Amino acid sequence: MGKQIILVLLLITFCSIHHCNEVFDWIVVGAGCSGATIARKLIDYFPHDKVLLLERGLDNLDPVFVDETCTPEPHIFNTTNPKTCTYPVLLSPRRFVGNPAVAYYLSTPQPQLPNNRSILFAAGNATGGGTSINSMIAFRALREEFEKFTSIPGLEEYGYHAIMAYYRKVERNENKKVFWDRNGDKGRIPVSNDQVGSIMNETALLQAAVANGFNPTDINAFQIGGLSKTMGTVTKNGRRASSAINYLDSVVRSNRKFTLRNGCRVRRILFKRICPTKTSAAGIEYIRDGVLYSVTATKEIILSAGAIETPRILKSSGIGPKDELQAVNIPVIMNLAQVGSNFQDKPLVFTNFRLRASDNPKMNTSIINANSTFQQWKYNGTGPLTGIAINWANHGGTANIDLEISEQGLLPDPYYTFNNWVRVICFNGLAKSRGSIKLNPSDIYGSPLIDAAILRDPSDADKLIECQFKGRKMLQDAGVIADDLLPSTAVWNNRTAFLEFIKSNVNPTYHNCGSCRMGTNSSVGVVNNRHEVFGVQKLRIMDYSIFPTFLRVNPQLTLYALSEKLADYIREDYQTNVPRGSISLKFVCTPPNTTLYDYSIWRVKNKSSKAFVYHWSSTNGAKGSYSVEARSKSIFFTPVDATQTVTLKINGNIIDTKTATNNQCSP
Repeated sequence: MGKQIILVLLLITFCSIHHCNEVFDWIVVGAGCSGATIARKLIDYFPHDKVLLLERGLDNLDPVFVDETCTPEPHIFNTTNPKTCTYPVLLSPRRFVGNPAVAYYLSTPQPQLPNNRSILFAAGNATGGGTSINSMIAFRALREEFEKFTSIPGLEEYGYHAIMAYYRKVERNENKKVFWDRNGDKGRIPVSNDQVGSIMNETALLQAAVANGFNPTDINAFQIGGLSKTMGTVTKNGRRASSAINYLDSVVRSNRKFTLRNGCRVRRILFKRICPTKTSAAGIEYIRDGVLYSVTATKEIILSAGAIETPRILKSSGIGPKDELQAVNIPVIMNLAQVGSNFQDKPLVFTNFRLRASDNPKMNTSIINANSTFQQWKYNGTGPLTGIAINWANHGGTANIDLEISEQGLLPDPYYTFNNWVRVICFNGLAKSRGSIKLNPSDIYGSPLIDAAILRDPSDADKLIECQFKGRKMLQDAGVIADDLLPSTAVWNNRTAFLEFIKSNVNPTYHNCGSCRMGTNSSVGVVNNRHEVFGVQKLRIMDYSIFPTFLRVNPQLTLYALSEKLADYIREDYQTNVPRGSISLKFVCTPPNTTLYDYSIWRVKNKSSKAFVYHWSSTNGAKGSYSVEARSKSIFFTPVDATQTVTLKINGNIIDTKTATNNQCSP
């Protein structure tokens, strides 16, 4: 009897140290943009399955601990009171200091920068991840961005038109009167124009833009680079939208099959051998409140921890370059040389200018007005605090630079005693420098060693200089700025001094990616086109780390879209009643061998064992439905445009998307 009591006490003690017998069907690591999206879709698609979502940071139903009853201090984050007011518009990287919803990483010393300075990286550290702290910019990627994927053999499913369908699935248009007709209106993420508007003379700005080689456009309407007004993930009542609120809503949080567990630092993935040559992910080991826990996944584990933590977790678990793992005595599960390589982030430098006060009648002339501004936001959901921090953006286009303009004239700000100023933010969306993520030998489960490599390639700085001078001249020609604030005019007039300014003030954009890139095989990538880690079963990745290179635009909407796409892949793999099919599309010339075309033809092939009703839509507005059994069916219709896209769906799930142009009709 005494031995039994001792055994029970030992078991209780063990379980208090190492959590026992917790089994889930799915485990998602990271509750950011991608992780929260995938967790929600798993609950929707597999209602009888148990889903565990692990998040390192704290939970925050109202992003970044906003307390709408607090005393407004817009430009101060009180570290002793995490509920100090932080409005959506003010959550920019310059206001990260002291914010408990942000995790910080310091890179290794960078010899290419003055004084070998290290680079500070920041990441979301709360439910919602980056979507709870970012600038809320909502841009679809440029068409040219998707060519980076489709140019890689095997990744053709990530073409522009295929992803376009998922953008529509994600988006909920909040101001249809001024929006484009290709936008989704039933998604979970609200997307709207900036409600505050510009304080600069827009007519003069656009005229100066054209004169300086910028082509005005609407990036979200056409995905063609150029100067565009920004859009944001802001609700009608001026609140931040995030994956924490819009995907992990009260419906999923109250679901007994769903578990959100915050404050969990993942150490490693647990594996099991399913045969001598095959290994499967089986669980996760993590630390919470100083206690070591382990949980089991019967189906799959999805890593969504970001481009810094995801490769660290893989390496700590034994997946990565063999030599690096063996050097720190980690048993090699899978030798994947690309884990942690190809790490990249767009270099960023900003400059400040004083606006001409006489041109800015909307300007909030006194910081004392902060309280009334807060009350306007709180009770009416209107006013300056509903803004998205960035008013204009140019990505690519004829100017071929990446520039954003942030008008500070409506906001109280700690940097100057006046507040009629504007900031020009330049990125290098074509930067060539590449760094790495490696384990810290002194703590293989802690923060990794980050080689930022920013500006290591000298040409990367040249592009930033070109961008800044183009942006300054555009504002000067528009007649909206009075003088230089940062740097001084003397620095602007000295090329050597300006290069030193760039090197001393460059920072990352916090859009780091590439460290677990998608590829066709294990020699060039970490995951395949269905996000599965090479050589290991039941383990996938969905975050920005899988992108071979960064997007020129802000990646938020694209990450939502690809997360939805991955969820559909998973559903295909596990539900036998999900229809599978393919579509072919081509133009038919009438008469033959001319540049005229009369109609297009597309054929669907049903690869499933039963008949399904397919719903289709095309870019010319046509749509319909039909039944397809285990055979082919052809549809004929007259196109409106020279480029035609058709998307097939069933039960809201995108089955296939194809595009054709009339180039087949060329003589």
